[in-house]
This record gives sequence, structure tokens and C-alpha cells, in this order.
Amino acid sequence: MRGSPRRGGNSDVLLEWFLSSGFSGVEILTPSQLRIQFCRGCRYCEATGKCVIQDDMAAVVEKLLAADRVVVSTPVFFYGLPAPFKALVDRTQVLWARRYLFKEDMKPKKGFLLAVGATRGERLFEGVVLTIRYFFDAFRCSYEGGLFFRGFDACASIRECHACQEETKASGRFFLRSEDA
Repeated sequence: MRGSPRRGGNSDVLLEWFLSSGFSGVEILTPSQLRIQFCRGCRYCEATGKCVIQDDMAAVVEKLLAADRVVVSTPVFFYGLPAPFKALVDRTQVLWARRYLFKEDMKPKKGFLLAVGATRGERLFEGVVLTIRYFFDAFRCSYEGGLFFRGFDACASIRECHACQEETKASGRFFLRSEDA
């Protein structure tokens, strides 16, 4: 998943490096290019296991349920996720309801987080990690870890960090070879 609404930025570069480790049959979802409304908090999903909103999220839900692995690559905006991606995360309340209220048996899967931010704040990634952990949990995706890079602001400036590239590719290889979900 591409978390950034901007194409070609640092988080896109990280995803490119990570996936170059031998992944095949990959589908990349870009929330900013999908028609996903924000969650209304109506709780319809908690009563029915379905979302009342008719948009691209229904297809995203099915893809998340079918996946074996989920990789999220995102920039950090104000210590959180970019708005289009956060809207998608909030809409997985329907999956939480299906899993925890309706006791739907979901296929286990594994997830990994790549995150990059401009500032060097000590707590820069805490909000993103917590949000992604709960996002993954909604559809039985175990959080297997993440890579976090600080101090990259200019578009694609991370390309100049060869150590970042090697670490990202190595993590991709490890995640690819980890035991099946």
C-alpha cells in the first residue's frame, strides 16, 4: 500500500526497494487514487458486518482479506498518516466488526511497515506504528516489524542514502522468506 498522496516521493522509493527483493504477484493499492469516503461512525457495520457506504472500499476489503502479506509504505504527516490512507484505515472498522463481533474466521497474514518522515523527532513514528498495528489486527494481519527513516523531506531524497536502500532490500528479502502466514 502506498500511503502517500504524492507519487515518486520517499515512501514510494522505499516500497520500490522493498518489493525489488523478489516479490511476485503484487498488487499495489494507492488510497489517494481510490474513491474512499471517510468513516461516518454510524456503527452500521457493527450491527450488520457490512459498510453502508458504497465506494471503492468494498474491493479493498476483499483484497485485504485475500492477501497473504501486506506492506504499508507511508510518509509521516504531523506524526500520523496522510488523510487518504487514514480514511482507508478508519473504514476497516467493518473488518474489525466482522472479526471481533461476528467472529468471522479470517486467513492469517503478515504485515510490514515502511515509514519516512522529515523531522528527527524521537517520537516521530509512534502514532503511525500504533495505528498500523491496529489496522493490521482488524483483518488478522500480524505486525512483523518495520523500518523507519528520519530526516528525509525533499521528494525522493532518500535515493541518495545507500545504507537505507540496502537495509530496505534486506528487510524485503527477510519478510519474503519468513514463514508462511
